[in-house]
Amino acid sequence: DFPYALAPAGAAVLAFAAVLTVLDGGILATAERVPVRAAWRGLFLRSFAPVAVHGLAGLMMAVLWRSPYGPLAALLVLLPMGVSCWVFAQYHRERAAHQATIRALVQAVDIKDRYTRGHSERVGRASVMIARELGMADERVESLRFAGILHDVGKLGVPTRLLRKDGPLTPQERRVIELHPEYGHEMVRGIGFLGEARAAILHHHERIDGSGYPYGLVGRQIPEFARVVAVADAFDAMTSTRSYRRGRPVEAALAELSRCAGAQFDPDMVAALQRALERHGWHPAVTSDTAGVPVPRQGASGVPTGPGAGAR
Repeated sequence: DFPYALAPAGAAVLAFAAVLTVLDGGILATAERVPVRAAWRGLFLRSFAPVAVHGLAGLMMAVLWRSPYGPLAALLVLLPMGVSCWVFAQYHRERAAHQATIRALVQAVDIKDRYTRGHSERVGRASVMIARELGMADERVESLRFAGILHDVGKLGVPTRLLRKDGPLTPQERRVIELHPEYGHEMVRGIGFLGEARAAILHHHERIDGSGYPYGLVGRQIPEFARVVAVADAFDAMTSTRSYRRGRPVEAALAELSRCAGAQFDPDMVAALQRALERHGWHPAVTSDTAGVPVPRQGASGVPTGPGAGAR
């Protein structure tokens, strides 16, 4: 009887939310190898809210069912629940549309720049690994994944002949390519769901020491998402085998990132990537068709020395 049913109903909600939290956190920690300190962070509140809402609706139905108004009154509770289900379905349809938009943009970049086919997805994956290691909330992790995937979307505004040039770029050609972050930002500035990802697209070529582009930001002036994507981008670029050079081993790429930490890269992001790779490993793939294309020699440092070494 109401209100005496509130206490057992509240206890049931708390118990159910606690069980969900333990199970979800356990899956994240074991299956996805999310750090233990971050696996359960915020999970209870995210589980509690929907369970509490549905529990309250169920309790209202039970109370109204036993009231003088009978089952007809209880059925009225189904109306707001139906609206809630409709809103939830709309959210998932909108999310699917977002994913389709991103896939279309990435495919367009991959078609235009054959040298970096698959690079965008791997940068997104490496960015997520860093974000998980830093303990970012799930919403920010998803936004950061978008940032990694779309970081080079501005290349759609760069002449194809420059992206596919086999030899070194001239200073003028390099200045044209260095406009791609601004092109990308202009392309996505109206896509509201990207959130912080837009700043990463604009600033992922900034350097901690202020010598980057397009605005020469220094240190913490560079948005956090941009500092993450910069490390993920450089790591995949070094470890990927492309038609104009072989990829470096993961250990050599990490050593190079560590050497440049504090000048080009944020040391915290580099350290987070190192920890994540120790847990998950990395499996780079060939990103372009190398059939019939000679792979340039590499010097002792692993830097390509053959034709096209400085093209990108």
